Order: sequence, then structure tokens, then C-alpha cells
Amino acid sequence: MLKEKLKENISNHWRARFAALSLAGILSTMGLSQAYCADTFAIEGGKWFDGAEFKPATWFVDENGSLTKTRPKNIDHIIEVNGKFVVPPYGEGHNHNLQNPWAVKNFGPLQVSSGVFYSVQMCSFGEEVKAQFSSRDTMDVLFASDCITASDGHPLGLILNGKKEVTNDELKNAQEMVLVADSKEDLDQIWEKVKANHPSFIKIILVGSEKFEERHGDKKYLGINGLNPKLVPRIVERAHQSGIPVAAHVDTAHDAEVAIKAGVDVLGHLPGYRIAKNEGFDRQDYVLSDAVIAEAAKRGTKLIATANVPSKHYTKEEISEIQANQRDNLRRLRKAGATILMGSDNFSGTVLSEIRYLDALGIAPREALLKSLTMDTPKWMYPGRHLGVFAEGAEGSFLVLEGNPLEDLGFLDQIHIGVKQGYLNTEIVSLQFGASL
Repeated sequence: MLKEKLKENISNHWRARFAALSLAGILSTMGLSQAYCADTFAIEGGKWFDGAEFKPATWFVDENGSLTKTRPKNIDHIIEVNGKFVVPPYGEGHNHNLQNPWAVKNFGPLQVSSGVFYSVQMCSFGEEVKAQFSSRDTMDVLFASDCITASDGHPLGLILNGKKEVTNDELKNAQEMVLVADSKEDLDQIWEKVKANHPSFIKIILVGSEKFEERHGDKKYLGINGLNPKLVPRIVERAHQSGIPVAAHVDTAHDAEVAIKAGVDVLGHLPGYRIAKNEGFDRQDYVLSDAVIAEAAKRGTKLIATANVPSKHYTKEEISEIQANQRDNLRRLRKAGATILMGSDNFSGTVLSEIRYLDALGIAPREALLKSLTMDTPKWMYPGRHLGVFAEGAEGSFLVLEGNPLEDLGFLDQIHIGVKQGYLNTEIVSLQFGASL
């Protein structure tokens, strides 16, 4: 019913525009197969999230796709949402599921239909797919560099399917899928590729860095090591000189300490999503010290916890131990004032798995978690844009939810209508338009 009404009301101008840009294939792939722009419209009767609570308000979207409190002279559509709850679209701060055409086809529609309009892809330059994103008609996606890691480092283990006995050719082919740096000279060589691809972030890998010297070159640890920690400050300095933020994959508390002291902008994981006893580590190796937490808060180092990762891979006993560490680390980070962003590393799912996991951990009030998902994370991703907020002149992007997510997080994926920069996303619309249509 709705789609037919929208089709009847779309102007010849917009028909011509979509035809000229040949967006049908891209939109279909991304789950935005029928996204239409209303010149101006009003959203009445909604309760809008301000970062702490929901408050009744009426907002207008003007002809530029921006929010305004000033009623436009002409209103094309009035959308009455009857007391429903309005939040900014969701931000996914850490994933790998939109990095090639196959992944885009299989996981892109799920992101959009779940309300995820902004995503960071953490281990790819995105050469094959970058052009499909970041317009008013599609998701906005940022790509970090290919992972910068050691010649035997993560994620080579995933690329090699865990094999430890490999030929030189197999190893070389796997290494070509990442950026390998074992020395300053290696860093000089890979930097040309980094500069040529203009990444939104640089992704570096640290895993068990306190044992780097004893593990590097040992076939037992092929594909699961990380960078030489002595290289990390040099990488961060070079990246910042080029104006590129740095995200660090960290595993142990020592990895986090190395990354924070080197000046990385964000930790891509909370230490302790696993306890690698088979590699000689124990629970204490994943506990952040108060001094390191204070340093992170002082430097403004942000954290994407990806805390939900162990929920799929470990026994109940292992998860219990992991979660005790997670609660301790996260509560002390929050108390120190560190910014916790939302990201799931959930390849086949969405960032909603992370907010639900953190909520179950009880590490923060639900309104703080919702603010992270809808405001803090998108703003971190796009600091130069006016988004993740309901304010005069902000981008007209929002989700209308069927119920209050502060009472039940289940409402986060019960989306009544989705709008991006003034475009109605009919893949996630269920409203009935009022008499104005």
C-alpha cells in the first residue's frame, strides 16, 4: 500500500534523476531499492531521543534534506507517528562484512533494514565496493586500510584457514592480502600503498605483544601474532602526520597499553574477548591497569569493545570468566570518562548484537548505550558532518521505532520508518500516510 502511494506521488524530476544516475542496481543491492525524496515533510506526534530521554516534538525536513523547527512554507507530506519513538540511525563502528561484492550482496540489505546507516569496515581499502556507498541513496561506509601486521601476524591465520604448514607461495599470497611490516624499511614500502588508497583509518594489529620476541617466527603462532610493538609509535606518528586516524586491534592488556601510549585514536577491541590459556596467558593478562585507563582517558583514546564476540565461540564457564573481566574493565573505563563506541565485529549480524550484550552485562545505563549507538558512534565516524543529533540544520536522518527502546531493546529493530537525509527508505517503512498524501 505504502509503496504504491509513494510511487504515485514521486515527481517526474525524481524519476528522471534516478534513471540518469542508474542507481537501481546499487539501491537494490543495499536494501534501498525504492528510496524516494519528499521535497519537504513534517513528522508529528513523535517522541525524540536527546541522548538521555525521549521528549515530544515536531520536526520538519526541508528541501535540502535537513531538520528544522521552522515550518516550511509548503509541506508536501505530513507523517503522523502517533507517539512513536525517534532515534538517529545506528552506527556500526567495527565490522568486515561490506568489504567485497559477495559480502555487500549478502549482508548489505540486513544492515539497512536493521537501521544501520553508518558502518566502519576495519580491514580493507574497499577498492571493489567503495563507489557503491556514501551517497544520500545508500549506506555511508568508511574503510580502514588493509590490516598492518607482521609477516606471520593476524589475520593471516584466517586467510590460511589455520594451516601452520604452508608453502612459501601460499604464505606470500596470503601476505599480499594485508600490509606486512616487520621493520622500518617494510613500513616505508607499504606506506606508498596507504597514501595511494586514502583510507579513512589505518588498522594495526597487536596480539600478545609482550611475547612478540619469543613468538615471532615460531610456526606454532603463524597467523595469530601481531606487529612488533616497537614499530607501533612510528606507524602512529606517520599516520597522524598524514592526517589519518589509527585504530588498533588489541588482544591483551599489554597490547592496549602499547597502543594507548603510542597515541592511537581508538582501540578496536576491549582486551579480554578471549583468554588464551593455550598460548600461556591467564585472566590477569587481560585486566587493564588503573594507570593505563587513566592514560586512555587523558589522551581521549576511544574504545570499540566488540564485547559480544565470545558469545558464539566459548563454553559457559569460559564466557563467565571473560564476562567478569569485561565488566571490570568497562566499568573502570566508564568511571574514568573514556568514550565507549558501539561496534560488533559480527560478520553475519548487526551492531544490535553488541548493544544487547553490553546491556546484559550491566556496565552502563541503557540511555548511555543508546546514545553510543545512535549519536556518539556516528559522530566519531563523521566528525565533519552534522548528524547523530536532532538539531537545527542537522541531517534529516532518523528511525521511528514502534516502542521505547529504553524500556525494551527489542524495539530497536521494530522500525516504523527510516529516513536518510530526507529520503524515505521504503524497505523499512510500515507507516500509513495521513490525508496529505
